[in-house]
Amino acid sequence: MSSMANILAPDWLPSFRGSRCLELLRLYKPESAQHLVQFYEDDSFITENVAFLAAKALAAGNSSVVVATEPHLEQIHERLADFGVNAAAFRESGQYIAVDAAEALSRFMVDGNPDNAKFNETIGSVLRSAEKNSANGFVFAFGEMVGLLCASNKPAAAVRLEQLWNSLAERHRFSLYCAYSLSSLGNEPNTDDLLQICAEHALTIPTETSL
Repeated sequence: MSSMANILAPDWLPSFRGSRCLELLRLYKPESAQHLVQFYEDDSFITENVAFLAAKALAAGNSSVVVATEPHLEQIHERLADFGVNAAAFRESGQYIAVDAAEALSRFMVDGNPDNAKFNETIGSVLRSAEKNSANGFVFAFGEMVGLLCASNKPAAAVRLEQLWNSLAERHRFSLYCAYSLSSLGNEPNTDDLLQICAEHALTIPTETSL
């Protein structure tokens, strides 16, 4: 584990093999709130990153919202348990909210595109609830609905969804960690699509590297 991870991790948190990117490691802090994107190859890498950040946010009294695929939700919950986090207790307090990404998409997609009003009703309500139950009114959020849209060959819809998240950030205090698997971008990713996706984020983090 890197020296930075040692500094950030509480005693009950085991080694973190995620990115060395300091901006990523600070996402759980209210003063470092921003919207980042990471591209990845290994599913376990991204789920460990998310579990680490969610655990850190919860340990600080804040809330965590995780919008992920069902397999990723299971992996994240397993890692939270490994980290000593009682996810069930945090769910009961309203500080930890897990949302199935595909189900969420089905609630606000209209004619192949995200609908602003339905998005605010679906995701906005989740964030408002998590924000209300956070000790500091701050939420760490993870989302991979955009990755699902790209995997369905809907990059323009993914860009639009990123824009809706940014609009939501103007009204609420949260950090957003977005993730796209390289496989969701196809064998030959369109450069224009990638540039548009990256432009909606404060920082783009490349694929995982060995520590």
